[in-house]
Amino acid sequence: MKRKSKVRIGRLLLVIVLTLGIVLIGGFTAYKFFKGDNNDMTNDNKPSEVEKPNKDNEQGDTPIDNSDEAKLRKEYYFIDANLDRYLAYLKANPTKSMEEVVRCVNANIDYEFYTNEVPSNLDDGYLLIVNKYNKLGSDYVPDLVEMDDKYNHNKGYRYMNPIAYEHFKEMVDAAALDNITLFNISAYRSYDTQNILYNNYVARDGKEAADTFSARAGYSEHQTGLASDINTSSSSAHFENSKEYAWLQENSYKYGFILRYPKDKEYITGYKYEPWHYRYVGEDVAKYIHETGITFEEYYAFFIKNK
Repeated sequence: MKRKSKVRIGRLLLVIVLTLGIVLIGGFTAYKFFKGDNNDMTNDNKPSEVEKPNKDNEQGDTPIDNSDEAKLRKEYYFIDANLDRYLAYLKANPTKSMEEVVRCVNANIDYEFYTNEVPSNLDDGYLLIVNKYNKLGSDYVPDLVEMDDKYNHNKGYRYMNPIAYEHFKEMVDAAALDNITLFNISAYRSYDTQNILYNNYVARDGKEAADTFSARAGYSEHQTGLASDINTSSSSAHFENSKEYAWLQENSYKYGFILRYPKDKEYITGYKYEPWHYRYVGEDVAKYIHETGITFEEYYAFFIKNK
């Protein structure tokens, strides 16, 4: 009986010793682990600080390009051939947004007015552009028709491009149904006529002022026969406050006409706001410009010159 008790006590002591050994070994291992001595964790994998996400790898293995060029290329009206000019203009105007840079360069605003000029492309038809960078020759005379008195109130400027005139008549007739009276004051002007007008303004107001509201000879849209000053050609008339102007804003694009020199776009068009000056560009183009609010300069650069 005593022998069996001794055996049991011996076994119990053995179990206790083994258990204590396991506990001691486990504690020592844990101590080494938390002291950083665990050989299974290399220094390369130790999170010494909170890891920051790698932005270059957020979209797989392709790095995100945050360069100015990449940002410019994301702009809808980006033109590849203008890249160097965009970058130069951005450097000179660092506060401008990428959108502004693209719009300005496309409209040639990185050049001074009346510099880097080229002949207007006559093959563009009624989408021909004439501005301070695109010039018509002194001998250029477009196809013209005489306007009826119903649509014109100025005998001196009564000629217009035949396609533009047909749509002008439709617009005037449609306005009449809404009790709105519209008529032409000034359509086609020859090179020589524009030269006389411009020089008169220079003599009266000085060249710098004249350039803000009058085109030099060869640079006037009126020489194309596609433009019309409607009801007035004077800022003192405040045509922008009239019901006729409101009607044109809502409806002129339906007949292919756009407000050519809109408010707050002087830096692009080169001319003061002219609420009376409308230009025929066709119904599709007029609708696009009406809906997007871009100028004809911007449209021409991206959709016509860039094609």
